[in-house]
Amino acid sequence: MDLEKRLNMNERKGEFLVGLALALRASSLLFGKIAMRTMGPYLTIAIRFTIAFILIAFLFRKSLHKVNLRTLWHCALIGFFFFLAMVFEMFGLQTTPSSVTAFLEGSVVVIVPAIACIMQRKLPDKVTVISAIVALIGVAFLTLKGDRLGFSTGELLVLGGTVWYSMTVIVTDTAAKNDDLEVVAIYQLLFIAIFAYIGAFIFEEIRLPQSGQEWGAVLALAIICTGVGFTIQPFGQKYITAERAGVLAVFNPLTAAVLGVVFLHERLTGSMILGAILILISILAPAWIEDRRSRKQ
Repeated sequence: MDLEKRLNMNERKGEFLVGLALALRASSLLFGKIAMRTMGPYLTIAIRFTIAFILIAFLFRKSLHKVNLRTLWHCALIGFFFFLAMVFEMFGLQTTPSSVTAFLEGSVVVIVPAIACIMQRKLPDKVTVISAIVALIGVAFLTLKGDRLGFSTGELLVLGGTVWYSMTVIVTDTAAKNDDLEVVAIYQLLFIAIFAYIGAFIFEEIRLPQSGQEWGAVLALAIICTGVGFTIQPFGQKYITAERAGVLAVFNPLTAAVLGVVFLHERLTGSMILGAILILISILAPAWIEDRRSRKQ
């Protein structure tokens, strides 16, 4: 593919693209809160992905005709799982603080390897297991506040969304290695928008944003979180394993915590700093170990 050749892709660049995509999408927690002041979760998702689809379809317009039934099926599956993940997240976000949401979504670093093991009937390697555990501990230190026990309804919804997102990572892994990535980037956005419009017309009152700040949040969701974030992830995942993509998902809560400090003026505590360090270790250590193995060979 022309874009892949220009990027001169390899495993390290693939990890960077997936991490960047997840970091960009983490800002959706901030913008989503603003957009939902007027609109419901379904319509927010629908408008966000409609704008993103138009943008990406224009940029990759030469690939619009390359779609086939197999790729279309993969895109529909990705779109369906992403849609479910975001619906659960958006409804949960209405009553759950973004910091708690970020922690719960960080559990994807454990869920993805577990699902991959079941589907592939094999155990993940020790490095992946250890790095996932360290990452999850880091996410807890970074975002878990207070000593509450049990889950609220909103937290259970966010956790359910994490399970659906884990399924998305698995399906994207298949599509990224077998389909035209530009086609996947375009049509996954279209399917998410279609599913969201169906939900909006059935369950919600159709109301557009009422202020410039709300429209700005919707555009940020469409262009930054979706147009860029959703597009570059399949390109990156082609060169890494699904388990590794799950570990890189810790960029989501790390970015969410930084945005909370910068824009919501949340206090930067010692536990947050420790959590950030553990997360970075979980991300960098596997790459360092793999490099040492390559040198020995």
